[in-house]
Amino acid sequence: MRLHNYVCAVGLAMMTFAVSAQNEDNRDTVIASKLFAEVKEKGELHQETTEFSLYPHTALGQKAIATWEKSDAPTYSAESLYYLPKATLVENSKNPSDADTSLLQAAKVIRMISKMQGIQYYSNGDKKWETLYEHASMIESAASKKPIPDQTDGNADGKTFYCLLDDNSFGENVYQLDYSQTQNEVSVCFTNMDALKVAMITGVKPRFMKINLVVTDCDDAYLVYMVVQAKYPQISFLEKRLRRSLAARVDAIYGWFKGQF
Repeated sequence: MRLHNYVCAVGLAMMTFAVSAQNEDNRDTVIASKLFAEVKEKGELHQETTEFSLYPHTALGQKAIATWEKSDAPTYSAESLYYLPKATLVENSKNPSDADTSLLQAAKVIRMISKMQGIQYYSNGDKKWETLYEHASMIESAASKKPIPDQTDGNADGKTFYCLLDDNSFGENVYQLDYSQTQNEVSVCFTNMDALKVAMITGVKPRFMKINLVVTDCDDAYLVYMVVQAKYPQISFLEKRLRRSLAARVDAIYGWFKGQF
């Protein structure tokens, strides 16, 4: 009996070690240990770059950095990585006792476009907090612009929708939303369907701005990766304003995501 108990104890210890090692291996396939430790400590990392290094090494992470289809390079490229503990989502939830932090819920959240209405961002130009989107809704099509309810049912993979965003800087514009979902991830790519204008000047032509958001489930936390790419005329005042606006949108969209659980 003692020998049997000893064998069982050793076997259990070996299984525990194997599972722990497997979890470490899985994490390392998503993101390097050193980078994981850094983003966990700091909470978020940002950089303007054409040599992306913060993205998760997963199918949807790889897809996010490859959505720029133009033969010419974007004028602006930046990426951000956030470490978001699920415990934080529960603490900040309006209903902590009933908060759902599953990937299925995350897949619904990134389709809750109407919840983007009223989100705030810090305007570096005006040095104050402002409303990013005065209006936000999914629409029937890019042509009709007829508002429809948020389409949150079922798996998000392979689905394409359109939304209308009334932007504080760019005015009212249509965006195409392309969704992907796997067992451990969900993502969306925002592509502008209208020209984005600044002071009546076309700053970004249709389909020349893409914002990708990738949510990767890491057991007790999410890694949220965002990459924004845009091409615009290299006119000093225009470029300066667009760079500020695009950077502010990344934080605002991340805030929208984490505030819906």
